[in-house]
Amino acid sequence: MTKKAGVNQMLKKLLDGNQRCSACEPQHPRQDARRRKELTKGQKPFAVVVGCSDSRIAPEIIFDQGLGDIFVVRVAGNIVDNVALGSIEYAVEHLGCKLVVVLGHGKCGAVTAAIEGGEAPGHIEAVLKPIRPAIRKAQKLDGDLVDNAIRCNVDLVAKKIKTAKPILSEMVEKGEVEVIPAYYDINTGKVDIL
Repeated sequence: MTKKAGVNQMLKKLLDGNQRCSACEPQHPRQDARRRKELTKGQKPFAVVVGCSDSRIAPEIIFDQGLGDIFVVRVAGNIVDNVALGSIEYAVEHLGCKLVVVLGHGKCGAVTAAIEGGEAPGHIEAVLKPIRPAIRKAQKLDGDLVDNAIRCNVDLVAKKIKTAKPILSEMVEKGEVEVIPAYYDINTGKVDIL
């Protein structure tokens, strides 16, 4: 099997799980005591999901996956800093994940807050600042500013991951890892690849 075919199978596994979840027919696979015991020996997730901290956006549920199936990195606005990039590097380099999905979602509070502007208290500015380039890009597009900014943010985060040196950029360039932007529609429960 080619690397591309393997990544396509992994993506299909996620999307099939999302189809079950959005149809309200989840299987809740590999979530029992036996699976927990298996995982005491180590983990071998098949994909990384970089998502938002929003409580409505739990990747394991959205993709109907079990314990140990996906390596999840969550930060408000699905942004990545050096700590998040290090987590992704660990997953691809040490755990062998070949697929990274950057998952934005409708009605994202972080993107909405960045658009509304104003003084962000405390450390919240650290979340909003990396989202602002997506807003500037979205302002040039027709349609809903918030939704366009969410999609632009996902695209920019995926590009940042792909070009993060030295580990991720080299693995992407060699075709060892694929980074895919995606969007979760909070109304329908469906994930679309962007």
